[in-house]
Amino acid sequence: MEEGLAPLAIKPELLEKRIEILRKIKPFDSLPENLLRETAAVLQEEEYPVGSYVAIQGDTSRQVLFLTVEGRIEITVKDRIGRETIIGYRGALELMGESFVFSREAYTASAKAIEYTRCYVIPQEHLEKLLAEVPDFAAYFLHFLSSRLRINYQKFYDEEEIEVPGRIGFRRRVDEVMTAPVVTCDVEATARQIARIMRERDVSSVVVVEGDEPRGIITERDLVTKVLLNHDLQQADLITAREIMSDSLVTINIHDFTYQAFLLMVKHRIKHLVVVNENKKLAGILVIQDLIKSRETGAFAIVNRIEICKTIEELVKQRSDVDQVAQAMLVERATVQEITALITEFYDRITRKVIEIAEQQMVDEGFGPPPVPYCWITMGSSGRREQFARTDQDNAIIFEDTGEDKEKEEEIKKYFLALGEKVVSGLEQYGFRRCRGLVMANNPDWCHSLQGWYCTLNNWIRELDPQNVRLMTIFLDFRPVYGSKELYDQLRGNVARTYRLSPVLIKFLLQDTLLKKVPVNFLRKIQTERSGEHRNMINLKTSACVHIVDCLRVFILHEGLTEINTFERLQKIEMLKLIKRDDAEQVRTAYETLMMLRIRDAMAKMRRGVEPDNYINPRELNNREYSLLREALMVVNRLQGITEKHFHMVL
Repeated sequence: MEEGLAPLAIKPELLEKRIEILRKIKPFDSLPENLLRETAAVLQEEEYPVGSYVAIQGDTSRQVLFLTVEGRIEITVKDRIGRETIIGYRGALELMGESFVFSREAYTASAKAIEYTRCYVIPQEHLEKLLAEVPDFAAYFLHFLSSRLRINYQKFYDEEEIEVPGRIGFRRRVDEVMTAPVVTCDVEATARQIARIMRERDVSSVVVVEGDEPRGIITERDLVTKVLLNHDLQQADLITAREIMSDSLVTINIHDFTYQAFLLMVKHRIKHLVVVNENKKLAGILVIQDLIKSRETGAFAIVNRIEICKTIEELVKQRSDVDQVAQAMLVERATVQEITALITEFYDRITRKVIEIAEQQMVDEGFGPPPVPYCWITMGSSGRREQFARTDQDNAIIFEDTGEDKEKEEEIKKYFLALGEKVVSGLEQYGFRRCRGLVMANNPDWCHSLQGWYCTLNNWIRELDPQNVRLMTIFLDFRPVYGSKELYDQLRGNVARTYRLSPVLIKFLLQDTLLKKVPVNFLRKIQTERSGEHRNMINLKTSACVHIVDCLRVFILHEGLTEINTFERLQKIEMLKLIKRDDAEQVRTAYETLMMLRIRDAMAKMRRGVEPDNYINPRELNNREYSLLREALMVVNRLQGITEKHFHMVL
């Protein structure tokens, strides 16, 4: 094997020959002249006699790309007992090693010269520069980058071992625990007939069908509240299922997981779910008891225990059980979206219970019930439904307008500030720290009437200084948790219209987003903090995840859309073809990777009694984990480039 000359010593005729060869090979033919010359200058030349190996299965990747100039290479794989199988060949002007150039993992095959072979070797650092600067060149490698990141993430996900006692059974499919066939009745069946069906079949609910499609559900409670309490018993033959049934039917697919069924029941406060197949036809029914029987711990009972709490002290006693759910979901191999969706739902329920307790305290102390309808909103990771551990509080209140009576509005605001303090205090007692920036509902700046919020938004936009931009980025991921959703809908609609009609505002948010640099240096090495208590560490939230969140938020706001969750935003952006499918898949996998690393680290710290802080030391990661983190950071860096290019074209 012989190395070529150093770049500065390359003779002009040799350089031109290399350039001529590169022009014949995709994707190098897409490079502009300056980068083509630069690439030709950094190439190393290696020679391989017949029978020598370019790469050996099991050896650590050299993280280079091979370009065969002349000769022929045989690609083979050995199985566990040493049998060798030929899986392919590489000839002149073909590439090799695309899948391993960005990874430090071992080669999964061997490459042997079966003729005298000469190769150009391109270092990873130069390839990454080309990826960042030339979109057409990057597009060629997207497939390899995406599949590599996805495969690595899946291996990490599959191999992760967490020692936590107990399982929650959320990974079972709905069709494993549902009841089928389903007891049904026609839409024209009478109340008396329905009651007789329930008694004879010994069931607590009947699905109302029209043909073989479910239209609604009738429970024993419906019969009592809608028939017995409101009508004479003699009318039981006149009232039909169509009049009694709950027509806002909540359904779930037979292939969904039981965790998703549980989530729907918690969210809609129901005990029955109608199960349908791919064609929306009735397939079964799922009741809360089915889920309780399917699990091995008391996770399902947590909801009921939260529901009956009368004091904050009683609620705090449930904290360890809620924390255990996240730990157990890791054991169950739950995905990032599954973990964050369920934990956020638990925290929402806890927040609603704290608010209910606070409202009762206001009544008991003589302040009375809320004087006007209001909506409690949450922001940040909670707003995006991406919580996996207890975070700092980011919340606010929207209350109904009072017209021109400013005195009355001030009195109402005082009430809600007092209520806000009780809720903030209750959440703090539970374990949600107060926000250091005072972004909380007990702060007059975060408690307004609907019109007051309109004015606040206008003030932020009128004075686009760094502080107001920071406040907007906190506020923009707001979501309703308790109270009047109508107030939330009106404010969300106003935000969508305002930002879509304000290119200047989008530019400011874009500037703020792109100023935050990904901690990867020009050699694409992970940069850690150099001093302080977090020396040699990286904050996965502020150094990585926030860049993805901010970039996708700008896309959504510019289009006047209302999606809040990061994965849902990405799906919408991909659907609108604002980002290419391969790019979107890379970003999705990168975000999953970063979030899973954060979740795993947080759970490990919580088991040791340490407060999660999003800091990890890359040096403590194994090769696969380090490779995952590094590749994910490269994708984040690329997303910033895609975002900048897109808005340079449309603004």
